[in-house]
Amino acid sequence: MNTLRPILFGILLIPASIASAQSVTGTIIGTVKDSAELPVLGASLRLTQIATGSERQATTDVRGDFVFSSVAPGQYTIAVTAPGFKRHERKGINLTASETLRVGDLGLEVGAVTESITVAAQGAQVQTASAERAGVVNTRQLDTLLIRGRNVMSVLQTLPGIVDTGGSDSLSNSWSINAQGSRTNTNNVSLDGATMNAIGNMNNSVVTVSMDAVAEVKVLLTNYQAEFGRMSGANVQVQFFQQQKRPAARALPLQYLDLPAWRPVDDPGQIQS
Repeated sequence: MNTLRPILFGILLIPASIASAQSVTGTIIGTVKDSAELPVLGASLRLTQIATGSERQATTDVRGDFVFSSVAPGQYTIAVTAPGFKRHERKGINLTASETLRVGDLGLEVGAVTESITVAAQGAQVQTASAERAGVVNTRQLDTLLIRGRNVMSVLQTLPGIVDTGGSDSLSNSWSINAQGSRTNTNNVSLDGATMNAIGNMNNSVVTVSMDAVAEVKVLLTNYQAEFGRMSGANVQVQFFQQQKRPAARALPLQYLDLPAWRPVDDPGQIQS
């Protein structure tokens, strides 16, 4: 009987560890219609992720609706084909973490399948599929903003409703973020879906994240789904790059460079004060 106690104890711990993780995948939904605004049944859709080249396939139902669930954050292209219609392609679809994104109506025109229509530019997307209020710091912002101390959490102060009272000059695994007036220890921070909060004070993490590995940071502020209700404050979701190739090192403020003047060098060993 005593030999079974460690095994039973381990089994009881497994559900708790699984429950601490949260989903960071999103959902892409939309409708396929013809030129008469009627739904197209049985249209074939192919979803392609730009960074990795991975593909997903789906088919429209009787209402012309389609759903791609459990989709990793990133940029995508959707291609639609149906007998008797031209091929339709929608580019520049940007899905963030935990987002339900509606791409709207994809219109098909009568013609041969060998002909195609490509939509490369479109208006700003409005969130109509869910009620949460969220903000995103994307890859371009992370590349161009000069972050004091190179702390990923410091970029959150660029979003409305968030105040950073810390401002450390060195890399740190703690934060002092007030979101929507909440306390600093009420925010949940996750890395690719795994919670990073250290048990205890709850305003520092168990790991220190390198800015050069982060693709984007999404913050769920209010009205987010129940699955993200672990803490009463904001839900911060840090996403790593998915592709093998990493970008070059991000910008560093001049105050951290011990150089008499800024100049490019080929070999770091050539830097002399």
